[in-house]
Amino acid sequence: MGEVRISSRKSSEMKLSPFILLVPFTSAQCPNKCSRNGICNTQGICECISSFTGADCSQRICPKGKSFSDMPSGQDLAHAEITCSGRGQCRNGECDCDDGFTGIACERTTCKNNCNNNGRCMSMRHLADNTRNRQSEQFSYNQWDADKLFGCVCDSGWSGYDCSLRVCPKGDDPLTTVGTNQEVQLLRCSASSTSTGHVVLYYDGEHSPSIPASASIYTLKHAIEAIEGVGEVSITYSEGSTLCRDDVTNVVSISFLQNFGPLPPIVPRSFGLESWSFVEVAADSSYGMMTDHNGVNYFSVKGDKENDECSNRGVCDQGTGTCNCFDTNGDVYAGSDGYGGIGDRGDCGHAVTPVITTCPGDPPCSNHGVCDPTTKRCSCEAGYSGGDCSQRTCKQGLSWFSYPSASDVAHTSMAECSDMGICHRVTGQCFCNDGFYGAACEYMGCGGDDPKSCSSHGSCLSLRNLGLLHEESDGTPSPVTYGSDPNSASTWDATRIMGCHCDDGWEGHSCHLRSCPSGKNVQLEGDEALYTCSGHGICDYDSGNCQCFSGWGSSDGNGELGPLRDCGHRLALRGYP
Repeated sequence: MGEVRISSRKSSEMKLSPFILLVPFTSAQCPNKCSRNGICNTQGICECISSFTGADCSQRICPKGKSFSDMPSGQDLAHAEITCSGRGQCRNGECDCDDGFTGIACERTTCKNNCNNNGRCMSMRHLADNTRNRQSEQFSYNQWDADKLFGCVCDSGWSGYDCSLRVCPKGDDPLTTVGTNQEVQLLRCSASSTSTGHVVLYYDGEHSPSIPASASIYTLKHAIEAIEGVGEVSITYSEGSTLCRDDVTNVVSISFLQNFGPLPPIVPRSFGLESWSFVEVAADSSYGMMTDHNGVNYFSVKGDKENDECSNRGVCDQGTGTCNCFDTNGDVYAGSDGYGGIGDRGDCGHAVTPVITTCPGDPPCSNHGVCDPTTKRCSCEAGYSGGDCSQRTCKQGLSWFSYPSASDVAHTSMAECSDMGICHRVTGQCFCNDGFYGAACEYMGCGGDDPKSCSSHGSCLSLRNLGLLHEESDGTPSPVTYGSDPNSASTWDATRIMGCHCDDGWEGHSCHLRSCPSGKNVQLEGDEALYTCSGHGICDYDSGNCQCFSGWGSSDGNGELGPLRDCGHRLALRGYP
């Protein structure tokens, strides 16, 4: 506040003079007394408390989060902290998130319908830390999206990105004879049979209960069959009746009787066994033999029977999880025992008709494939699938949510609808999750009601293309490259996540806000920066008009009266210059 000198004469007129003299010094008065949410500094500028903003501290600040898409700031640098993570609108201090995004700062994707209560919703980091891949390997994941991209891990019997689809039985095609081998894996535990330690076996990422070192064939069999996804197995010991031995080599043979095709290896882990002990598995051609103490060789066998949905002799009803076995052209199929005979697997793997005459479908292969005259098996043309080629396939894209292929490496495997949509088997179209689009749901949209329109006031561009529009603070073009190495695990999103580049006069994460005029704040001498409404008004983002504070009006850009409607001109007060 400016200095005010007061005469010492005691008169009523002079007693009022301090009030009268204060009025012209409006440079030291803050608008709306900073709305009681800040402190007025000596320049007449509000310094707001942490949760408020605006020239008069009347606007609540919304939470910030790591951006999904923003203007890259340098080579391979993006995902800065921004309001509502660039996927929501700030409304009175709270983020109103776009469909498909959630969190106090809209900082993560949603799991559609909470995985329909048929699975667990988890982040990429949690997925890596708490589950394993099909080879039962475990990796860590710490990239920028580790806590931002969420997806569903479905319960047994369910599938789909939202766990809305039932899984149908799989089985061996009863008419083919090329593959006849059941999988056999070998296990050896070298440890004392009296040890108090135990072994845990992993298969396809799932684990067994604890298996004691002294486990019998019966105990080991039931432990393996307790692993989710494992059917019936048979077990033999080459020596004795206990799993672990320290005196001889006991080669354990594990035959999978109801799991077909080449199977992932069993992966052992030991706990509390002797320091010199070890547990090993032979399950493939590179290490497929074990020799016992008598010199007898045992060989693992890689399964080669088909493991087709509905045994390729029926169509899966994903609503019920049942196979609708084919009954066309006089050829009838039913559930099998896994070996071509009649059984209760519900897999259509049993040919009821003694002599099968042609391929499934009416006409055979539904006119979308070629019928093998020997196996009566359809080879479908591109875009069609199923035992009778009656179902459409959908386009594939890099998976949004699947287990990392190595530590900090993900989004490298191809999946139908990119694991972010459901394939319509009649039309062959992907129905994408909220916030995603593309023929294979391969793009994360720009935000707003339409994921790719930017409210018709901007361009929806990839992070790589946004980087090419980068400018310095003075507006000088300064393109940067995002995704300089197409194989870099940290910039996997360069062409997949989209963001808006707004037209002039529009702003916001989806270009839905009208920009207000900006200008210099004449109270800040020497400051050439431009402030919204010159720091003397509030922007109405619906109209793009500044609502000027009392005493301020439209300027010419230099503090004088003008047509810019930017609140940059200090109006003369009545009775004062």
